[in-house]
Amino acid sequence: MKKKLLAVLLGMAMTATLIAGCGDQKEEAPVVQEEEAGAAEAAQEEAPAEEVEAEAETEGGKVIGFCPPTMNNPFFYFIEQNVREAVEAKGDTLITMDPQLDSQKQIEQVEDLLLQDIDALLLCPFDSTAIKPALVAADEAGVPVIVFDTKVVDDEYAATTVASDNINAGRVVGEDLATKLEKGSKIAVIYSPAGETDRYRLQGFEEGIEGMDYEIVAKLDGKGDTGVSMPLAEDILQANGDLGAFFCCNDQAAIGAVQAIESAGKTGEVLVYGVDGSPEGKAAIAEGTMTGTGAQSPANIGLKAVDAAYSILAGETVEKDTVVETFLINADNVEEYGTDGWQ
Repeated sequence: MKKKLLAVLLGMAMTATLIAGCGDQKEEAPVVQEEEAGAAEAAQEEAPAEEVEAEAETEGGKVIGFCPPTMNNPFFYFIEQNVREAVEAKGDTLITMDPQLDSQKQIEQVEDLLLQDIDALLLCPFDSTAIKPALVAADEAGVPVIVFDTKVVDDEYAATTVASDNINAGRVVGEDLATKLEKGSKIAVIYSPAGETDRYRLQGFEEGIEGMDYEIVAKLDGKGDTGVSMPLAEDILQANGDLGAFFCCNDQAAIGAVQAIESAGKTGEVLVYGVDGSPEGKAAIAEGTMTGTGAQSPANIGLKAVDAAYSILAGETVEKDTVVETFLINADNVEEYGTDGWQ
């Protein structure tokens, strides 16, 4: 199947090159003529290095696609590195995409992976609902989808889902906050409502603070990004001088809140909680600028997702859902987990 697809793509590339002779073209497509070895060698030199390398590596091996919401997040970068190591240890190839927190781009990148004839797809959706066209395309192509970290709404298209216990991650944060903040205090939430994961974390958090009569003064979309979350946190602080705490649905957003608090000269006056247990988040906890985090293990998520992919490709039956444990890290136990890496 890969050889047939390659032939079609090469034929398209020859047509594109002929057209390029009449005008400018952003990228020069490789040209391969099977009857002329010299032309084939020239085409290989013109082709992008990563495409040539992928073709060489995938000959006779499995090709796994990896598509998170973004690679500009230490959490997903760490998962990708663990997945890559496991895949390449088998002599197979991992192709990684970066949608950059863009739902439509993620759909297009999944379609691109399918054109590269991947054998399985490891997918973490940016938008749990909007990702459906990509799931349908994978299903029609006969490519199993292993969803990780964030569930999809249309989970009938997912062969399996590997995710942290996100409700518990939010709950342990809420319970810890309730021991530190007076009843009736003001709280702000920064999360990404498009993601099923953040909705579960917020649900757990609200369960953890039940009965404390806290006033949630804002629920804003920080897209899980420090740069986006910081100005949002600044606006919240300006509008609520007596704010008691921030609950952020990942550590990157929490770091944005920490920076906003520092800029306002209120370090130590406002509690900040995140979710992830990232090295950066744990370092902030150790420094006293962040209060706690609902920790998860990206190493376990990545490895369990890879194991599921290979089990499915081997024709084995896997569980529909695999839940990875979550727990609280705060000043009491941060030294136990360290700040140099993930757990």
